[in-house]
Amino acid sequence: MIEHITHYYNSVPFKSLSALSKSEALKKMEELCDDTPFFERFKEPHQYWESRLEAETWLREKFIEKGGTPQAGYPFYSVLGTSDWIENYSLSAGLEVNKIQIPLSIFHEGDISFTLPDSMVSFWIGRDKPKEYYHPAYHGKVFTRSEVKRMVTADLLHALESMHPQGTIPYVEAQIWNHKIAENYYLNGSARR
Repeated sequence: MIEHITHYYNSVPFKSLSALSKSEALKKMEELCDDTPFFERFKEPHQYWESRLEAETWLREKFIEKGGTPQAGYPFYSVLGTSDWIENYSLSAGLEVNKIQIPLSIFHEGDISFTLPDSMVSFWIGRDKPKEYYHPAYHGKVFTRSEVKRMVTADLLHALESMHPQGTIPYVEAQIWNHKIAENYYLNGSARR
């Protein structure tokens, strides 16, 4: 089992569009928008913003139903283990990407949730159930730390790419709902050893 998550970031870790007002978020998306797989999602900033808020509301509610105790209104996003796709694409595109690896063991069960893949994609597939991608065991579901530890295998990780639409990044997303744990881990230097 993978025992850590990785938070990828450009210049400053643990930042989220969700922490901004709508006008600030729209402005930021306009600044970031380009044709890369990372930022092409911002080409329709109003639509992205509404979809993001809808997915985050769903994510938080489903996590609470499973006993999660989110300390924040929105999560910090990470991936379970690492993402070869993110790292390889960043290198090939000449993008600066930094990462912080955080052990799962520092989180309580109620601090962190997971989706397969990205939560917005899982929410959409779970809602619309497109025949070619919908897997009822994974899509439209939010998983706890103990569930993901039991469920994620090497075979499932290898199958992720074929389970999702072209253009979606194949990983298990981790959502950190207790920001202080992640920030303290980074500030105390544990992430930079």
